[in-house]
Amino acid sequence: MNAVPQQSPACLLLRFEGTAGEVCVPNEPALLQGLTQLVPSWKYTCTPTHGKACDMPHNCITRINNSQNTPYTFDIESVYLDEPLLGLPAASALCALLADVLETHIEESPNPIALHAGAFAIGGRLIAVTGPRRAGKSTLIARLCAEPDLQIFCDDVLPISPQGEGVALGVAPRLRLPLPAKASMHFKQFARQHMGPHDSRYGYLCASNVALHGVRLPLGAIVVLDRQTDTPACLHTVNEDDALFYTLEQNMGQFNSPGEALATTQALLGKITCVRLVYSNLEEAVQLLRKAFDGKEAINPDLQVKPAQGWVPPTPETHTLADTGRVFKRAPTAALRRIGQSAFLWQAGEHTLWRLNTEGQAVWALLEMPGNARELAEALAEVFVEVPQKQLEHDVLKMLGKMWAEGFLIEQ
Repeated sequence: MNAVPQQSPACLLLRFEGTAGEVCVPNEPALLQGLTQLVPSWKYTCTPTHGKACDMPHNCITRINNSQNTPYTFDIESVYLDEPLLGLPAASALCALLADVLETHIEESPNPIALHAGAFAIGGRLIAVTGPRRAGKSTLIARLCAEPDLQIFCDDVLPISPQGEGVALGVAPRLRLPLPAKASMHFKQFARQHMGPHDSRYGYLCASNVALHGVRLPLGAIVVLDRQTDTPACLHTVNEDDALFYTLEQNMGQFNSPGEALATTQALLGKITCVRLVYSNLEEAVQLLRKAFDGKEAINPDLQVKPAQGWVPPTPETHTLADTGRVFKRAPTAALRRIGQSAFLWQAGEHTLWRLNTEGQAVWALLEMPGNARELAEALAEVFVEVPQKQLEHDVLKMLGKMWAEGFLIEQ
């Protein structure tokens, strides 16, 4: 009598250490092997479902299924998304999964501060790197992976303990593709040699100097990036009030009250250095960071640090559409993500969130079906009766232009 071969379970429930919610994934090598590459030190349990449906949204935060429409891609449902993401390649599906795991980890963490920042360790202390959108944070952290004596803590989220220690989560840094045209040959070669799961938009660098999950180091400095054109790399001080405002703005953690937020953040900033790094050349930025922080002093005393000059982070330019008849629809990788009482637009592969006001949420809801600014404004006029039709159409034009420029919309 022949033995009956054992079938692999169709779905698995994963529970990451430090999180209460489970993640339901298909038993697919592309996902499971990729996950091992991206979080080799973050422990998680793996339990077969045995055909039972996962309990979403009560115990399960994310469910990934094989796409029924596009081979070798995946569909994702999440408690943080109003609608599923469809047809994602494996690397983008893993990114969406990890975004949910990080979100629930932050929600359940006793650490009230979780900076939207990358971080690296040098000389026994931690340097956080943050900045406005498109300032080059992820690319800089990826480039620092190629410095074997540095330890990479994160590229996007840095939990900070009440004692002022940064906590590594053990997630591989992610790199926007393709690499910048001016990237050095050394960086390009390193990226090729250490590229893990990737698609046309993003790739993960599986380097050996990524800190293990749970490793802690005292935070020594926050560096705010200011990428400019044809400007030699240099450091500027940051005014105390600007540092406080910017750190609060970049915090993804939860405080019990505004007073606690101010007091905790002020106490943290009182122990560390905060500077602005102006740069255009990536290699110059790396060398300047090494020179500034590779010593026992808070910052190298032989290095000139320029005055603050009243800098504030730039706000993204608003794009205006010229044609009110231009028809748009939602991009397949874009989704509405809810955090607390707020709604944000988010893309698979992106960690940056774009907050929507009431009007913006209404526009996004209407774009379930393709439409143009005129049609959308007419529909909104039935709800926003106090706003003149011309004003509504003007506001919708600007909103559609911004959504399109950020990749949340595509043309019909």
